[in-house]
Amino acid sequence: MKRPLKILFWVVAVGVVALVAVVAWYLITREDAPEAVDLQATVERLTSTTTIPAQAAAAAATPEGADGTASLQAQAAAATSNEDQPVAAAAESPNASGDLTGVWQVQSADDPGDLQDQPTVSFAGFRVDEVLSTIGEFTAVGRTADVSGSIELSDTELLAAEVTVTMGTLRTDNSFRDGRIYDALNTSEFPTATFALTSPVQLPSGLNDGAVFSGVAEGDLTIKGITNRASFSIEAQLIGDRILAVGSSEVTFSDYGVTAPTAPIVVSVEDQGIMEFQLFFTR
Repeated sequence: MKRPLKILFWVVAVGVVALVAVVAWYLITREDAPEAVDLQATVERLTSTTTIPAQAAAAAATPEGADGTASLQAQAAAATSNEDQPVAAAAESPNASGDLTGVWQVQSADDPGDLQDQPTVSFAGFRVDEVLSTIGEFTAVGRTADVSGSIELSDTELLAAEVTVTMGTLRTDNSFRDGRIYDALNTSEFPTATFALTSPVQLPSGLNDGAVFSGVAEGDLTIKGITNRASFSIEAQLIGDRILAVGSSEVTFSDYGVTAPTAPIVVSVEDQGIMEFQLFFTR
Protein backbone atom coordinates (compact mmCIF):
# COMPACT_ATOMS: atom_id res chain seq x y z
CA MET A 1 0.00 0.00 0.00
CA LYS A 2 2.86 2.36 0.75
CA ARG A 3 4.22 2.31 -2.79
CA PRO A 4 0.89 3.29 -4.49
CA LEU A 5 0.45 6.07 -1.93
CA LYS A 6 3.97 7.28 -2.59
CA ILE A 7 3.34 7.31 -6.36
CA LEU A 8 0.06 9.17 -5.84
CA PHE A 9 1.84 11.70 -3.65
CA TRP A 10 4.46 12.40 -6.30
CA VAL A 11 1.83 12.67 -9.03
CA VAL A 12 -0.07 15.27 -6.99
CA ALA A 13 3.15 17.10 -6.13
CA VAL A 14 4.20 17.28 -9.78
CA GLY A 15 0.72 18.55 -10.70
CA VAL A 16 0.88 21.27 -8.05
CA VAL A 17 4.36 22.34 -9.16
CA ALA A 18 3.20 22.49 -12.78
CA LEU A 19 0.19 24.60 -11.83
CA VAL A 20 2.34 26.95 -9.76
CA ALA A 21 4.75 27.28 -12.70
CA VAL A 22 1.91 28.18 -15.05
CA VAL A 23 0.54 30.71 -12.57
CA ALA A 24 3.98 32.25 -12.05
CA TRP A 25 4.51 32.47 -15.81
CA TYR A 26 1.19 34.27 -16.23
CA LEU A 27 2.03 36.71 -13.44
CA ILE A 28 5.53 37.45 -14.70
CA THR A 29 4.55 37.99 -18.33
CA ARG A 30 1.20 39.70 -17.76
CA GLU A 31 0.96 43.42 -18.35
CA ASP A 32 -1.86 45.89 -17.79
CA ALA A 33 -4.32 45.86 -20.67
CA PRO A 34 -3.90 48.73 -23.15
CA GLU A 35 -6.58 51.36 -23.32
CA ALA A 36 -9.45 51.02 -25.78
CA VAL A 37 -9.12 52.76 -29.14
CA ASP A 38 -9.65 56.50 -28.87
CA LEU A 39 -9.51 59.02 -31.70
CA GLN A 40 -8.46 62.04 -29.65
CA ALA A 41 -5.77 60.11 -27.78
CA THR A 42 -4.21 58.90 -31.03
CA VAL A 43 -4.26 62.40 -32.53
CA GLU A 44 -2.54 63.71 -29.40
CA ARG A 45 0.13 61.01 -29.67
CA LEU A 46 0.68 61.89 -33.32
CA THR A 47 1.29 65.55 -32.51
CA SER A 48 3.09 65.18 -29.18
CA THR A 49 6.48 64.45 -30.76
CA THR A 50 6.52 67.80 -32.57
CA THR A 51 7.78 70.93 -30.80
CA ILE A 52 5.51 73.90 -31.38
CA PRO A 53 7.54 77.01 -32.30
CA ALA A 54 7.02 80.31 -30.51
CA GLN A 55 5.06 81.84 -33.37
CA ALA A 56 2.64 78.91 -33.26
CA ALA A 57 2.18 78.95 -29.49
CA ALA A 58 -0.85 81.19 -29.62
CA ALA A 59 -2.49 79.00 -32.26
CA ALA A 60 -1.78 75.86 -30.24
CA ALA A 61 -3.45 77.44 -27.23
CA THR A 62 -6.60 78.22 -29.19
CA PRO A 63 -9.64 76.69 -27.43
CA GLU A 64 -11.30 73.70 -29.02
CA GLY A 65 -13.84 74.37 -31.69
CA ALA A 66 -17.55 73.79 -31.48
CA ASP A 67 -17.07 70.26 -32.76
CA GLY A 68 -14.70 69.48 -29.89
CA THR A 69 -11.56 69.21 -32.05
CA ALA A 70 -8.30 71.05 -31.64
CA SER A 71 -7.30 73.66 -34.22
CA LEU A 72 -5.88 72.00 -37.33
CA GLN A 73 -4.04 75.26 -37.98
CA ALA A 74 -2.16 74.69 -34.72
CA GLN A 75 -1.33 71.15 -35.81
CA ALA A 76 -0.08 72.41 -39.18
CA ALA A 77 2.09 75.06 -37.52
CA ALA A 78 3.51 72.45 -35.19
CA ALA A 79 4.34 70.20 -38.12
CA THR A 80 6.39 72.91 -39.85
CA SER A 81 8.59 73.33 -36.79
CA ASN A 82 10.54 70.15 -37.53
CA GLU A 83 10.15 68.50 -40.89
CA ASP A 84 12.25 65.54 -39.79
CA GLN A 85 9.65 64.45 -37.27
CA PRO A 86 7.50 61.51 -38.50
CA VAL A 87 4.36 63.31 -37.41
CA ALA A 88 4.99 66.24 -39.73
CA ALA A 89 3.35 64.61 -42.73
CA ALA A 90 0.38 63.63 -40.60
CA ALA A 91 -0.18 67.11 -39.24
CA GLU A 92 -0.01 69.13 -42.43
CA SER A 93 -2.88 71.36 -43.46
CA PRO A 94 -6.01 69.55 -44.64
CA ASN A 95 -6.46 68.04 -48.07
CA ALA A 96 -5.44 70.74 -50.54
CA SER A 97 -8.11 69.82 -53.05
CA GLY A 98 -10.85 70.08 -50.42
CA ASP A 99 -12.38 66.94 -51.88
CA LEU A 100 -12.35 63.56 -50.14
CA THR A 101 -14.22 61.79 -52.95
CA GLY A 102 -12.61 58.55 -54.08
CA VAL A 103 -11.16 55.31 -52.79
CA TRP A 104 -8.88 55.34 -49.75
CA GLN A 105 -6.69 52.35 -48.85
CA VAL A 106 -5.71 51.12 -45.39
CA GLN A 107 -2.18 52.29 -44.66
CA SER A 108 -0.18 49.41 -43.20
CA ALA A 109 3.05 49.77 -41.22
CA ASP A 110 6.24 47.94 -42.12
CA ASP A 111 7.30 48.00 -38.48
CA PRO A 112 4.21 48.49 -36.28
CA GLY A 113 6.11 48.17 -33.00
CA ASP A 114 4.42 47.08 -29.79
CA LEU A 115 0.67 47.18 -30.41
CA GLN A 116 0.06 46.82 -26.67
CA ASP A 117 1.71 50.20 -26.09
CA GLN A 118 -0.18 53.20 -27.54
CA PRO A 119 0.27 52.43 -31.24
CA THR A 120 -0.03 55.12 -33.90
CA VAL A 121 -0.43 52.67 -36.80
CA SER A 122 -3.30 50.72 -38.32
CA PHE A 123 -4.42 47.69 -36.34
CA ALA A 124 -7.46 45.61 -35.43
CA GLY A 125 -8.20 43.27 -32.57
CA PHE A 126 -10.37 42.30 -29.63
CA ARG A 127 -10.91 42.88 -25.92
CA VAL A 128 -12.40 40.22 -23.63
CA ASP A 129 -12.76 39.96 -19.86
CA GLU A 130 -11.48 36.87 -18.10
CA VAL A 131 -11.20 35.78 -14.48
CA LEU A 132 -7.96 34.15 -13.34
CA SER A 133 -7.86 32.04 -10.18
CA THR A 134 -4.92 33.97 -8.75
CA ILE A 135 -5.32 37.60 -9.78
CA GLY A 136 -9.03 37.98 -10.38
CA GLU A 137 -10.48 39.95 -13.28
CA PHE A 138 -8.30 40.82 -16.25
CA THR A 139 -8.96 42.22 -19.73
CA ALA A 140 -7.15 40.31 -22.45
CA VAL A 141 -6.40 42.41 -25.52
CA GLY A 142 -5.30 40.91 -28.82
CA ARG A 143 -4.14 43.05 -31.75
CA THR A 144 -2.59 42.71 -35.19
CA ALA A 145 -1.26 45.20 -37.70
CA ASP A 146 -1.87 42.71 -40.52
CA VAL A 147 -4.93 44.58 -41.79
CA SER A 148 -5.93 45.52 -45.33
CA GLY A 149 -8.94 47.10 -46.99
CA SER A 150 -10.41 50.29 -48.36
CA ILE A 151 -13.22 52.82 -48.09
CA GLU A 152 -15.00 54.77 -50.80
CA LEU A 153 -16.25 58.29 -50.14
CA SER A 154 -18.47 60.72 -51.96
CA ASP A 155 -19.00 64.34 -50.97
CA THR A 156 -21.66 63.38 -48.47
CA GLU A 157 -21.45 59.63 -47.79
CA LEU A 158 -19.28 56.71 -46.90
CA LEU A 159 -20.34 54.53 -49.82
CA ALA A 160 -18.38 51.35 -49.20
CA ALA A 161 -15.92 49.83 -46.75
CA GLU A 162 -14.11 46.52 -46.71
CA VAL A 163 -11.57 45.42 -44.10
CA THR A 164 -9.70 42.12 -43.82
CA VAL A 165 -7.81 41.02 -40.70
CA THR A 166 -5.32 38.13 -40.57
CA MET A 167 -6.39 36.36 -37.38
CA GLY A 168 -3.33 34.14 -37.09
CA THR A 169 -1.19 37.20 -36.39
CA LEU A 170 -3.16 38.40 -33.37
CA ARG A 171 -0.95 38.92 -30.33
CA THR A 172 -1.84 39.46 -26.68
CA ASP A 173 0.54 40.01 -23.78
CA ASN A 174 0.97 36.26 -23.43
CA SER A 175 2.10 33.76 -26.09
CA PHE A 176 0.45 30.87 -24.25
CA ARG A 177 -2.92 32.64 -24.56
CA ASP A 178 -2.21 33.36 -28.23
CA GLY A 179 -1.95 29.66 -29.06
CA ARG A 180 -5.28 28.95 -27.39
CA ILE A 181 -6.88 31.80 -29.32
CA TYR A 182 -5.65 30.45 -32.66
CA ASP A 183 -7.12 27.07 -31.78
CA ALA A 184 -10.47 28.62 -30.81
CA LEU A 185 -10.57 30.63 -34.06
CA ASN A 186 -9.28 27.68 -36.11
CA THR A 187 -6.97 30.06 -37.96
CA SER A 188 -5.47 27.27 -40.06
CA GLU A 189 -8.84 26.79 -41.79
CA PHE A 190 -10.19 30.34 -41.40
CA PRO A 191 -7.14 32.64 -41.55
CA THR A 192 -9.02 35.92 -41.92
CA ALA A 193 -11.96 37.87 -40.56
CA THR A 194 -13.72 40.45 -42.71
CA PHE A 195 -16.12 43.36 -42.44
CA ALA A 196 -18.11 44.77 -45.37
CA LEU A 197 -20.35 47.81 -45.14
CA THR A 198 -23.93 47.03 -46.17
CA SER A 199 -25.46 50.52 -46.29
CA PRO A 200 -24.04 54.03 -46.88
CA VAL A 201 -23.23 56.29 -43.94
CA GLN A 202 -24.05 60.00 -44.07
CA LEU A 203 -21.03 62.27 -43.53
CA PRO A 204 -21.09 65.77 -42.02
CA SER A 205 -20.00 68.88 -43.83
CA GLY A 206 -16.56 70.07 -42.89
CA LEU A 207 -14.98 66.61 -42.76
CA ASN A 208 -12.47 67.77 -45.36
CA ASP A 209 -11.52 70.62 -43.00
CA GLY A 210 -10.71 68.28 -40.12
CA ALA A 211 -14.10 68.05 -38.42
CA VAL A 212 -14.65 64.89 -36.36
CA PHE A 213 -17.26 62.43 -37.58
CA SER A 214 -19.10 60.19 -35.14
CA GLY A 215 -21.59 57.61 -36.33
CA VAL A 216 -22.49 53.96 -36.80
CA ALA A 217 -21.41 51.70 -39.63
CA GLU A 218 -23.48 48.57 -40.21
CA GLY A 219 -22.22 45.64 -42.18
CA ASP A 220 -21.46 41.94 -42.45
CA LEU A 221 -18.84 40.68 -40.01
CA THR A 222 -17.37 37.27 -40.85
CA ILE A 223 -15.37 35.32 -38.27
CA LYS A 224 -14.47 31.64 -38.55
CA GLY A 225 -16.52 31.38 -41.74
CA ILE A 226 -19.73 32.58 -40.09
CA THR A 227 -21.30 35.91 -41.10
CA ASN A 228 -23.55 38.05 -38.91
CA ARG A 229 -24.71 41.65 -39.10
CA ALA A 230 -22.68 43.95 -36.87
CA SER A 231 -22.80 47.63 -35.96
CA PHE A 232 -19.55 49.51 -35.30
CA SER A 233 -19.52 52.82 -33.47
CA ILE A 234 -16.93 54.84 -35.35
CA GLU A 235 -15.11 58.15 -35.18
CA ALA A 236 -13.03 59.60 -37.99
CA GLN A 237 -11.00 62.70 -38.76
CA LEU A 238 -8.83 63.97 -41.61
CA ILE A 239 -5.30 64.44 -40.30
CA GLY A 240 -3.14 65.97 -43.00
CA ASP A 241 -3.42 63.71 -46.02
CA ARG A 242 -4.69 60.71 -44.05
CA ILE A 243 -8.03 59.75 -42.58
CA LEU A 244 -7.83 58.29 -39.10
CA ALA A 245 -10.78 56.09 -38.11
CA VAL A 246 -11.39 54.19 -34.88
CA GLY A 247 -14.31 51.94 -34.07
CA SER A 248 -15.63 49.16 -31.89
CA SER A 249 -18.49 46.69 -31.70
CA GLU A 250 -19.74 44.25 -29.08
CA VAL A 251 -19.52 40.67 -30.29
CA THR A 252 -20.88 37.40 -28.90
CA PHE A 253 -18.23 34.83 -29.74
CA SER A 254 -20.56 31.84 -29.74
CA ASP A 255 -22.51 33.51 -32.57
CA TYR A 256 -19.43 32.84 -34.69
CA GLY A 257 -18.82 29.31 -33.48
CA VAL A 258 -15.98 30.42 -31.20
CA THR A 259 -15.64 28.77 -27.81
CA ALA A 260 -13.65 30.87 -25.36
CA PRO A 261 -10.22 29.29 -24.76
CA THR A 262 -9.33 28.04 -21.30
CA ALA A 263 -6.20 27.37 -19.25
CA PRO A 264 -5.48 25.80 -15.82
CA ILE A 265 -5.68 29.14 -13.98
CA VAL A 266 -8.56 30.57 -16.01
CA VAL A 267 -11.77 30.46 -13.97
CA SER A 268 -13.95 31.93 -16.72
CA VAL A 269 -13.86 33.88 -19.97
CA GLU A 270 -16.77 36.03 -21.10
CA ASP A 271 -18.65 34.91 -24.22
CA GLN A 272 -18.98 38.59 -25.14
CA GLY A 273 -16.13 40.84 -26.14
CA ILE A 274 -15.24 43.94 -28.10
CA MET A 275 -13.93 43.99 -31.65
CA GLU A 276 -11.98 47.21 -32.22
CA PHE A 277 -9.87 48.89 -34.87
CA GLN A 278 -7.68 51.91 -35.49
CA LEU A 279 -7.10 52.49 -39.20
CA PHE A 280 -5.27 55.08 -41.24
CA PHE A 281 -6.45 55.54 -44.83
CA THR A 282 -4.52 57.12 -47.70
CA ARG A 283 -5.09 57.50 -51.43
